[in-house]
Amino acid sequence: MGHYLRLGPLGTALLPYELPRVLLVDELDKSDIDLPNDLLDVLEEGEYGITELFRVSAREPVVKVHTADPDGTAEIVRGRVRCRAFPIVVITSNGEREFPPAFLRRCLQFSMGEPDETRLADMVAAHFAERSDERTRRLVRSFLEHRSSHRGLAADQLLNAVYLATSGASDPDTGWERLLDLIWQRLEVAPE
Repeated sequence: MGHYLRLGPLGTALLPYELPRVLLVDELDKSDIDLPNDLLDVLEEGEYGITELFRVSAREPVVKVHTADPDGTAEIVRGRVRCRAFPIVVITSNGEREFPPAFLRRCLQFSMGEPDETRLADMVAAHFAERSDERTRRLVRSFLEHRSSHRGLAADQLLNAVYLATSGASDPDTGWERLLDLIWQRLEVAPE
């Protein structure tokens, strides 16, 4: 049966490693409405059951399954995935919905502000070190001006513009401002 089962990232992070794993749950606010409460139970107990393996545990108490690690496998005993060391869980949210108070009480919350010019320039340099020049610095400043009047812009939109400006994929003299307007469209819907 184990050939047909694969643990996802959560199950893989909960396997009994000597040291804790790190699990990223990205954009939890876009998930199913019940996921925060479901995660709460699993992370509080440090284990969960796999129904299919529990059903066969009397005749097959240990089953080898695939994991989210490349070419990884793990032995599941009596149908339960059980951690030895709780994983470090990093959860991101765009703030598009509220989470249950019981869930939030168990989280350390950290809010990141909008990156300033220095931070944006550092991001551009990290991605395009060999292409960082006066044109990219102008793009950073232009992005900041655009962001101040159009909420909801993300740093990756700036990175996309820098890539187009420096890759030779577009001619800066032909419709460049129109292309920037398309790249730098707001990502969030305005409240009604």
